[in-house]
Amino acid sequence: MDASGYAAWVAAVTSAATLVVTTVVSGRRERLQWARAALTDAFVAFLAASWQHSDLARKSPMPPDTASVEAMRDQYAEMRNQLTRLRLLSPPPVVHVGQALLRLQRAVQEAPSAPERATALAATSAARHDMVAAAQKAMGLRHPWTTGPSSPIPLPPRQPADPERARPGR
Repeated sequence: MDASGYAAWVAAVTSAATLVVTTVVSGRRERLQWARAALTDAFVAFLAASWQHSDLARKSPMPPDTASVEAMRDQYAEMRNQLTRLRLLSPPPVVHVGQALLRLQRAVQEAPSAPERATALAATSAARHDMVAAAQKAMGLRHPWTTGPSSPIPLPPRQPADPERARPGR
């Protein structure tokens, strides 16, 4: 075999190696992008169901009527479904925070009185913040409501959007 034969052979091997490496790297990148998108969707759906459940609890009478109980059960079931997705896609600390939030939502649903429901709703709100922080950490995102290296300007404390919603028992 002469020099041109070796050069052609080396070029073919190099092309094949480049193709294999590119395929492997792009496949891994696509898999990671899919996992991140699926994880984001699961976090958003889980938290949306949590908010909806709490809003339903705030609006329902004590003791809750049948329609309110059914609506809260539906949102609780949605949270359970999304928690299953989170178990598959996220690290254990996120799952533990999600399980705690799910238990607190159950306590809201089963609260026997308005004051106990207000207490459970406050605990649920704090747990939702913990869930967001755990999700952001798992996804490598910063925590927007804290100060730190990624946020040089201190942020003001959070204000409730609606003063009526800030009152316990409503």
